Parts: sequence; structure tokens; C-alpha cells
Amino acid sequence: MNCLLDTNFVIGLLRGAVSYWDYLDELLESALPSLSAITRAEILAGCHPDEEGATRALLDSFLTIPIDVAIADLAGRYVYQFARRGVTVHLEDALIAATTVRDGLVLVTGNVRHFPMLSVGKNLIQFPST
Repeated sequence: MNCLLDTNFVIGLLRGAVSYWDYLDELLESALPSLSAITRAEILAGCHPDEEGATRALLDSFLTIPIDVAIADLAGRYVYQFARRGVTVHLEDALIAATTVRDGLVLVTGNVRHFPMLSVGKNLIQFPST
């Protein structure tokens, strides 16, 4: 199973949360974790200058998947479809979800409610698990 690490999971790693690092070790035994370019942007947007070296080192240890036309189009459809149902889906989350779907990945996140277009147990892993 290849997976995409959501922004909140990467933040847990950066904060040194042992459970996140332990879970990453488990993932590395059977998966190749990657990041969306959106996650990279979100992380760097909140990065203090004194944290930038360590932050970039962690980000650079994962493959970053760029946003292309297919991902952009699918994300736009997600935002539109859920808005018609009265559900707000942020464009950043829609882009991450679209990357997950387009590349046949599983998203690792603590924010399951941000991804109504994905299914827990299918293409979505809730972490930390409850």
C-alpha cells in the first residue's frame, strides 16, 4: 500500500510525537509514503525561520507529488459537488484528496471529516486511530 501523508500527520512528525514516528516506521515496512505539493506548501507556510532546516529535511525525505491538470480538475469537481450538498470542502483538502484518488493511494490523516470524498478503510486511514 502506498500512501499520502496529510498535513496534520507531517505536523505531528515535526512536533516529535512518538506515536506518529512509530506509525511512520510501521508504514515504511510496507509502504512508500509521499506528500502532496499542497501539504508541502501548507507546512512551509507555517514554518518559522529557525525551523526551516529541519522542516525541509523532513519534507525532502518524501516524494512530493505535483498538482497537475487531472488533480486540479478532480479537486474542482469535489468542491462543487459537496457545496451543492451544503458541505464545505476546502480547496487544499480537495487537492490532497484528488491526488490520493488519481494515484490510487491511501491518505493518512487525523482529519477524516475534511475528506468526505474518501472512505475510511478504503482510501483513508484515520490517525491517530480512535
